[in-house]
Amino acid sequence: MTSIPEKIGNYKITAVIAKGGMGTVYKAIHPSLKRYVVIKKLTIRGNPALIERFKREAQIMMDLQHPNIVHMFDFFKEGSNYYIVIEFIDGLALDKLIKKRGKISEPLAMLVLRDTCRALRHAHQKGVIHRDIKPGNILLSKHGEVKLADFGIASSEKTRENEGGESLTQDGSALGTPSYMPPEQFSDSKTVDSRADIYALGVMLYEMVTGQKPFPGSFSSETLELINKGKYQNPKKLEPKLNWRVRSLIRKMIQPKAKNRIQDVKKIIKICDKYLEKYDLEQVRKLLVIEMIKDKTFKEPPFTKKKGTWPIYTSIAGAIVVAVGAFFLWHFGCIQSTLLRKWYTPITLNLTLPQSAKFQTDLPARALFFENDRKFIPEVKGSGRTFYSIKVKDEKGKKVASNNYKIRPVYLKHGSYRMKIVTGSYVWWQSLEVTSEAKDINLNFLKHERRSINIHTSSFDAVTNKDLSRKSEFLFQNSKGAFVKAKDIPKDEFLNGRIWRIQVSCPGYKTEFLDLRIEWYQDDLYLNIALEKQK
Repeated sequence: MTSIPEKIGNYKITAVIAKGGMGTVYKAIHPSLKRYVVIKKLTIRGNPALIERFKREAQIMMDLQHPNIVHMFDFFKEGSNYYIVIEFIDGLALDKLIKKRGKISEPLAMLVLRDTCRALRHAHQKGVIHRDIKPGNILLSKHGEVKLADFGIASSEKTRENEGGESLTQDGSALGTPSYMPPEQFSDSKTVDSRADIYALGVMLYEMVTGQKPFPGSFSSETLELINKGKYQNPKKLEPKLNWRVRSLIRKMIQPKAKNRIQDVKKIIKICDKYLEKYDLEQVRKLLVIEMIKDKTFKEPPFTKKKGTWPIYTSIAGAIVVAVGAFFLWHFGCIQSTLLRKWYTPITLNLTLPQSAKFQTDLPARALFFENDRKFIPEVKGSGRTFYSIKVKDEKGKKVASNNYKIRPVYLKHGSYRMKIVTGSYVWWQSLEVTSEAKDINLNFLKHERRSINIHTSSFDAVTNKDLSRKSEFLFQNSKGAFVKAKDIPKDEFLNGRIWRIQVSCPGYKTEFLDLRIEWYQDDLYLNIALEKQK
């Protein structure tokens, strides 16, 4: 039996999840949150490239805050080992579910694909290419959540810029899992873009609905030739009843030439939403959980399609106009605010974020409403809202974004409710009693949210990669314009939510300057700086 340490850092270790040549994965308890986390330990010594890749994975995950991406809590070094602390997902990896069930039904596959695409859209907008999309890296929780994991070989524009264009992926080398890699990734993994992830998604969708990979799992010249030519068995031959929209999506994603593929995951999300709109997504997610728990003999019940969907065919054009008009009148609350005002009450939310929030727009904020039946707390269908920034006029009279956000009114029947506001890693719950009186609720629980910055610094020779951390000095510009050490800046001033100018110097090397904005929801800063020798 493998012995496990009692603690790593401040984390109490409870079990070993996996162990391999590169390291060990532990299950542990977070010291303050009192929840389970996963600790990835890198044990390889004397390999700077692998250590640097491990650090880069931490840097990339730190920048990605999204409900469909595994959350990173911590990165630290203890002794000669490096550790990443991430969210523990109590559930099953997608590859294990496919192996267990043989394949999964179309609605489940399209839901998993849609949520994975949402995660990738956020990553791609941040300049991050995952490069290893496969079922093993898609985690499914027992709450029906879909989480993208393992950014170990991901590439990031930010890390390349911070290190003068260097990359740990050498030109002409291939990284990834062959069965899911597009042709261009075999020749050079360094130069691939978001379309490589789209290709891998197509292979994953094929595997989910058929139970087979489009190309053999073993890497050989014959397999590579099939991949380069895009020759694979039509999924309809394996699944004759496969929906035409799913078949078309697979074909458009698994194109050997990147220019012929779907170019943006946003389009895939739109197609998935179109497919899923006729299903009760709560039922689909519940069935996803049941599929993980039940054994192979479990027979999947038929899906219930939503009632009241518009008929596909109609002989009366006027009826279509009336139906569409009624839909929009209901969607925008016109019917509830007039004909049904006696039974429905408008609820509006106003959210104030820190002042610095107006400078960034990549952190979505959503409001969800639930019936407080004190048992199941079901979500009110159609009540989800995304906060939008309220425009204000600047000194020149031009409308610009502010740190005040609002939602489109939600119309609720009289009764007891709970509302959930989610922005980044922050979640706010509040009880709500709805009567006949309209409510305009102000939420400012994050208005003054600012935290101290934790600094992690390292430096190296830009040519030889020699570690210069001990000889280097990292100075921060204080409020008076002077460059001082971080410890010399008062704690009540050394906060996130502003731009910090940083000076990095080392005897015999050119001094580097950086201007970095630390957003209000970020509190860890990792600086890994390449320095050039003075001539």
